[in-house]
Amino acid sequence: MRQGALTLMRDLPLFEGVGDETLEALTYGALLQWFPRETRLFAEGEIPDFLHILVEGTAMLAGCDEAGQETVIDIVRPSDCFVPAAVLADRPYLMSGRTLEPSRILMLAAPVLRAQVARDHALALRMMSTLVGQCRGLVREVKNLKLRSTTQRLAAFILSQVDPSRSDAAEDGATVELPVSKRVLASRLGMTPEQLSRTFTKLSPDQLHVTGNTVRVRSVERLRRHCNVGHPNGNHP
Repeated sequence: MRQGALTLMRDLPLFEGVGDETLEALTYGALLQWFPRETRLFAEGEIPDFLHILVEGTAMLAGCDEAGQETVIDIVRPSDCFVPAAVLADRPYLMSGRTLEPSRILMLAAPVLRAQVARDHALALRMMSTLVGQCRGLVREVKNLKLRSTTQRLAAFILSQVDPSRSDAAEDGATVELPVSKRVLASRLGMTPEQLSRTFTKLSPDQLHVTGNTVRVRSVERLRRHCNVGHPNGNHP
């Protein structure tokens, strides 16, 4: 298992530039496991035992109010790690983590990770870079929720799923597969499922054609202009 984890870590962007000695040390106590769909990985308020890194599949981070109402904070994709700030600070999670489909996850023991971050400058810089990226992402999300309409939020999300190699084609369309169910997407965008359905209707048929979880964007650039959404290389969510 340790050799498999070591081989895997060498290919993860999170550990780019980190030496084999540190990577091998990180394999102590590490686990590499498949989890079924809808598996709770950790709960809000728990102290982290591991840093979870998604290798395959899709997962989400969610928060709950006092009544138990859950809202999606973020969707986790392969190579993303879950709430590293809580792991590094040895503080309780402010969110829960759950798989949305069968997922393969690398779990690094939290005490081992903290010890190696304190020892290895390259690993510390990689973790800092990850924290900065996640912090900036959360700021964009707050701005998105506060400053954009439901139509703009949905358009921005769809545009963020377009293959970047095609996003500069002014009149070319694109096909997007929604990475999660529409129920999860609605929560992620700060809407009810009913609001999401109405927003899709507002954008169809002039901008989008929707079949299940497949969204055909008739023109990437026209959708961007219609919803006043910035270019993907700029200030979009």
